[in-house]
Amino acid sequence: MGPTRTDSRKANRKEGGPVAGPSKPRQDGKSKKHANKHRAKHTLQEANATPGLQKIKASLRQTRRLLAKDNLAGDVRAETERRLKALETDLAAAERGKKERTMAVRYHKVKFFERQKVLRKLTQVKKQHPVPEEALHTLRVDLNYILHYPKTKKYISLFPPELRKGESSEPSVDTGREQVREWVRQRMETGEMAAEPELNLDSRGGGVDWEGVPSDKPGSQENAMMELDEQDDFFDNEE
Repeated sequence: MGPTRTDSRKANRKEGGPVAGPSKPRQDGKSKKHANKHRAKHTLQEANATPGLQKIKASLRQTRRLLAKDNLAGDVRAETERRLKALETDLAAAERGKKERTMAVRYHKVKFFERQKVLRKLTQVKKQHPVPEEALHTLRVDLNYILHYPKTKKYISLFPPELRKGESSEPSVDTGREQVREWVRQRMETGEMAAEPELNLDSRGGGVDWEGVPSDKPGSQENAMMELDEQDDFFDNEE
């Protein structure tokens, strides 16, 4: 009878010794380089980012408590006052950034669908002979409306459900929509916004400061804030 071959793993298991597991795939140099580059980029973004709201507010409280002391040296007080102004500027920027992010997430879907609808209509109008210039300009205004809508404002839909169903919307909502349209027209005339935005879809959003919109009234625009149920329903009602 020949010698019996013993499985070392089974032997180790019986004896209570360590059992070798599956080998881990080695990370090649290219993958390591990519991971390190991504980590460095992420760290740089964090370093350049505006500090969080809570951190800024805490620093503001500390700075104000320091300024409240009567026996503060003149040079220290001057430096602290400069720091206070800088913190107040940082706080305003952080609050604005937070609001912009909230609005961007909330209205991303509706803006995407409306942009697709306007682009489709632009393509249809351009194929007509002769091209109806007034309709073409109106669609370009609407496209800039979507691309450059003020980042901190509640989005007023161009195609709210009630209009697609042939119903009338609230006068305050219509007024708000037309105010933004007029603002867009003026910026297009001065060259601050593209006259043919369909050719520059990569350059969008918030390059121009918004002024002149009255403060939002609770509930006055909520019916115009489209929450689309399905993309098919949105496009089926095109004229």
